[in-house]
Formats: sequence, C-alpha cells, structure tokens
Amino acid sequence: MKRLYMTTYRFRDGLDAEDLRELTKQFMEIGTAPGTVAHYATLDGKGGFVISDDPDDPSETYKVTLQYGPWIEFDVVPVATIEEAFPVVLSVYG
Repeated sequence: MKRLYMTTYRFRDGLDAEDLRELTKQFMEIGTAPGTVAHYATLDGKGGFVISDDPDDPSETYKVTLQYGPWIEFDVVPVATIEEAFPVVLSVYG
C-alpha cells in the first residue's frame, strides 16, 4: 500500500484583507511542498486540501508548513486509495 497524506487546511480566524494579501505573496514565492500530487481549494473560500506522497526527507515539508503557519491551520492524515484499502477491509470484516 502506497502511503499518501491528505493535508486539510483552513485559514486562521481573524485574518483581514492585508493578511490574505501577504499569504498570497508567500504562496507565489513558496508554492506547495515537495511531493504534492494534487492541491485543491474549497469553494467556500476558507481553505483547501493537498494530497501528497510520503516524503523521503520530511524536513522540507516541515519548513513549508512553518512558513504558512501564521495564516493557516493544518490537519494531516495518512490515506490510501479505496482499491488499496478495500482488501484490508475485507480481511478484517469480510
């Protein structure tokens, strides 16, 4: 099973227009973390989520996370495709 991560992010409460302008500038400079497979924005304007590969060296991912920390809260969960996960589900509950 290939390990992937789903990082859900939300903009911190209390950000104003100037904060979001600064975040936009940061994103143009930093971009996404290494290993990003897909990056989606939620259409409620409050955040998004990223699917990424398991990094060989997590220090660069950590660095990117720290750089966005003043504006964004993160929640990271390991995930797998349903095709990979279902055989395990069957072995336990099938």
